[in-house]
Parts: sequence; C-alpha cells; structure tokens
Amino acid sequence: MKYGPTILDIRKAKKISLKNLLQDQMTPSRYSRFVDGKTETSVNNFVALLENLNVTFDEYLYINNGYQNSRYDQLYRKLTTALKADDAPALIVIVNQINVFAQSSPDNLRMKNLLDMTMLALNHVQGDPLNPTAREDLVKYLINCETWTHYEIMIFYNFIFIFDVETVIVIQKRLIRVISRYDNLRLYGSEPFRTLVKITMFYLEHGKVLEALESLMDLRDFDIQEEFLFERTMYKFVAGETYTITNTNRIKAIDDALNIFQAAGSTHQVNRLVDHMKLVVKANQFHNDDFDALIEKWGGTPSTKTPTDHHRFLTPPQ
Repeated sequence: MKYGPTILDIRKAKKISLKNLLQDQMTPSRYSRFVDGKTETSVNNFVALLENLNVTFDEYLYINNGYQNSRYDQLYRKLTTALKADDAPALIVIVNQINVFAQSSPDNLRMKNLLDMTMLALNHVQGDPLNPTAREDLVKYLINCETWTHYEIMIFYNFIFIFDVETVIVIQKRLIRVISRYDNLRLYGSEPFRTLVKITMFYLEHGKVLEALESLMDLRDFDIQEEFLFERTMYKFVAGETYTITNTNRIKAIDDALNIFQAAGSTHQVNRLVDHMKLVVKANQFHNDDFDALIEKWGGTPSTKTPTDHHRFLTPPQ
C-alpha cells in the first residue's frame, strides 16, 4: 500500500505550504519521491508529516482507505451490532465472511481472534454451549497479554460472558493498571471506566455484592471528564443499585439515571438495564418494595436468561 499520495492530497486540501509541512525534517526531493509512491519514509518522518498536517493516525488511515473503515473494523462493527441485537442470522453470515479471511491469512492473530469472537457470539445468542477451543484461545490471549490497550479492553468489554467470576477479579486488577496509564489520554478515557461499570454489574448479576462494592470504590477513584455524560449516568445507576442492595436506599438515583436515558431516546438501553435489575434480584434473592416498584414502573418483559447467560446491559462504545 502506498502512503505518500494521501499525504499529498491532504496537504493540498488544507492548503499547507511545503515549507510549513517539511520544516527542515525532510528534504523536498525525498518528500517528492515519497508522495509519488516511488519510495517509503521513516516512521519519524511520517509521524512528523501527520503532526504538521494536524491529522491523527486513525484519521489518516480512514482517508487513505477511501474514507472507509478497514476490513477488520467493518467486520468487528457488524459483529458487535449483531451481538447487541441478538441477531443470530446476521452472526451466521459474519462467521462465514470472517472464516474466508481467516483462512486466507492463517497467521493473522487479529483475524483469528475475530473469528473466535464471532463463533462465541453466535453460541451465546443461540443459547448453545460456548465453543471450547474459541473460548480457550480468547481467554488465553487476554490473560497472557500483560499490557492491555484499546484492542484488549474492547474484547473483554464485549465478551465478559465467557469468563468466570474469579478470572474477572484477576482481570479487574489489570484494568486498574491500564486506567493509571491512560487516565490522561482522552481516546481511552471512557473505555476503562465503562468496563469497570460492566464488571460491577457482572458481579451483581452473579450475587457477588462485596466484589461489586470494591469495584464501585475503583469507579469512585476514576476522574471522568465532565462531558462524559454516559459514564456519569451509568455511575449514578450502578452506584444507586449497589447501595440499595446493601440496604442504603438509592432508588431515586436509579430512577434518575433511567429517566436520563429515556429522555435521550435510549429506550433499548433502558430495557436492558431493567432486565439487568431483574437478574440482580434473582441472583441475590433481594426483596425491596421500592426496588420492585421501580422495576414495575419501567416495565419490560421479565428476562428468562440466567445471570451467567446475560451480559449485554451496556451499549458498546464505538
């Protein structure tokens, strides 16, 4: 793939002079050969060009791909959309598509992981036992990966249902380290927080209230930015739910959070949260008249899934 011509297109579109672009970091002749596709350039030079063009690497890749996401990103988005919608027919199509790409690139670990994820998603939606090989490979990859980035966080976020509680407890400690590293990086700022919220709700769905309380303490220490409304609303919800289960009535906080999502038009989100609350009641054998009344107020069809089967109570971040 030639990367130079796109640099030229961006420079012309932004009307940035060659002098301002190169800034003595690259000779005009070397730049000319690069943008003509006759030669490549060093990573240092390429990063400098992007910075001087005021373009991020992700933006560059998107432009260079004809203003489209990569094949992997397109398939991954289809996968998470189908998983969220419990769309088994769509997942069957995606499995077949990914299998073709995986077979053509047998050494591509990213595509292999994607195939494993799609097979597990299909098993989950159809209510079948999880494919043991796919599950083992994906779990092993995440456990053996000592440094997590956005890629690993998103796998864990969307496929937490393949783990047992003990493994989630171990992974949570690793996630806390990720937070400390990416706390000031806006791109990753919300994703570790959303994953911690999901872990807290996972614990509640499995009757692990003490673990949920400890996870809530981690959430309190996370300095989320003011404009992250989704994160703040989810914290209000999960904190209200956890404290209510431990006999400190926070029904109003839960109701306020659901009202915010309802006002934002997120009816699907509200329904999933209500289903989650019903699972929590069942898992913890929890009885509270106000909590029951709140569930009844927000309606919805009672969930028929067990706590180990249900996981999609958060909208996956894009």
